[in-house]
Amino acid sequence: SLRKLVRLGCSVLVLISVNCYGFTIPPVSTKNARAISKTLLMSTSQKEDKFSFGQRIESIKTGIVGLFAGGIALTPASFIHDIFFGGTMVQNRLAQWEFDTDMGSLQGAVFAIVYRYCVREDDDNEQLNQGVIGAFVLTRTLCKIQVPSYCSAAPLDCGSPLGYFDWSMISQAAFNGLESALLFGGAALAMDECYRRGWISKFP
Repeated sequence: SLRKLVRLGCSVLVLISVNCYGFTIPPVSTKNARAISKTLLMSTSQKEDKFSFGQRIESIKTGIVGLFAGGIALTPASFIHDIFFGGTMVQNRLAQWEFDTDMGSLQGAVFAIVYRYCVREDDDNEQLNQGVIGAFVLTRTLCKIQVPSYCSAAPLDCGSPLGYFDWSMISQAAFNGLESALLFGGAALAMDECYRRGWISKFP
């Protein structure tokens, strides 16, 4: 087991230090030796507990919360975007809305699991919470932008107002950013509420 390996490793290091470098070991009472051993075992046990079966169950619960909370938050915004404002970029509007909602739910599940690992016990850093949400929002927003067919490549030029970004791409970024903020923000709010009620525990 891991505990036996830790004990064996410590013993080997002590013997090497004594035989090779001439180090002397000060006398240690039986009481102190037991206290040192107990401290080492507790430290090892805490490392094991972080990835125990119970923590895996908490991760599954976290993924389920993110799946439903993120999907529910995304659904109305995605419907409005794909059905009414999709333009020429969305060919099959209803099917695209269904696909976007399903994929958004999966993204919400992944986000919730990562959020739990980042926002840990005894950590009330609001900037860290917002940073995790912002990273997911930015990544999803940029990845969903589609370059119009009239853009020229190397270097990319799509016309006014910015050359690299035209009005079509800017509007895509705005809609995608709103969707992403609702998706990941909704999942984060649901996770915080589960933490508050004790339904899900924070990662130690």
